[in-house]
Amino acid sequence: MIARTLAPRPSGAFRFAAGALALAASLVLAACASFTSAPNEPAIGLYELRVYTAAEGKMGALDSRFRDHTMKLFEKHGMVNIGYFKPVVAAGQPADHRLFYIMGYRDRAARDASWKAFAADPAWTSVYQASQTNGSLTTGIASTFFTPAEYAPTLERRNSPAARLFELRTYKATPGKLENVHARFRDNTRRIFNKHGFENIAYWRPVAGQTGMEDKMTYLLAFPSVEARGASWRAFGQDPEWQTVARESEEGGPILAQPGAIVSVQLMPTDYSPLK
Repeated sequence: MIARTLAPRPSGAFRFAAGALALAASLVLAACASFTSAPNEPAIGLYELRVYTAAEGKMGALDSRFRDHTMKLFEKHGMVNIGYFKPVVAAGQPADHRLFYIMGYRDRAARDASWKAFAADPAWTSVYQASQTNGSLTTGIASTFFTPAEYAPTLERRNSPAARLFELRTYKATPGKLENVHARFRDNTRRIFNKHGFENIAYWRPVAGQTGMEDKMTYLLAFPSVEARGASWRAFGQDPEWQTVARESEEGGPILAQPGAIVSVQLMPTDYSPLK
């Protein structure tokens, strides 16, 4: 017979403490999960901004193709749909036929593999051919790749109670001053934005080697409305702290190139956009 030594049973207090620790750990994990990718989604290390120009009279068909087919096929092949947007057009201005959308991938290799599989998918081939029966839905497609800036917040896809206004801004730095621009955002600008009702959504660095993206950075903001955006920018521009930060950051000369240093596009999410 083999003698067995029985370990003493844990006391009630010990069992209570262990249970409390386990509960706390599960709550922490649950909280962390809300700030990470959804199940089966890759951790995003590469973003792609794609801009489609719809052919005359074809924007509705393009919307339908994305809403009813393309987005689902993107997901099938491991791509993350982040946001779909259309430019805000002021009264009296000509129509803008562009559709902006943002995709996420683990890295460039994963992106290329996903697009290759998507293009070869018979379901996509069928959808594409049917949609082109009366002519192409687009007259132009542009694509830009980004990696997140080291100070960027975690980009969360979520719906607000009312669709927000988004603003996509691209800055061109004076040659040699791009890191000064990033430092100003990292150390001061984002915080002052928060004070005045801006919502910092994403900050990006363009992937190297893309023509026309040298010395540039791009970021995405959100506001409750067009009116709120105007009020926030006015308050920001008049903020004494911002004025001091701007002045001190340019003691060695302007850090933004002139002219045309800033390109801004105001965007409203489509009805099928995950990010609203």
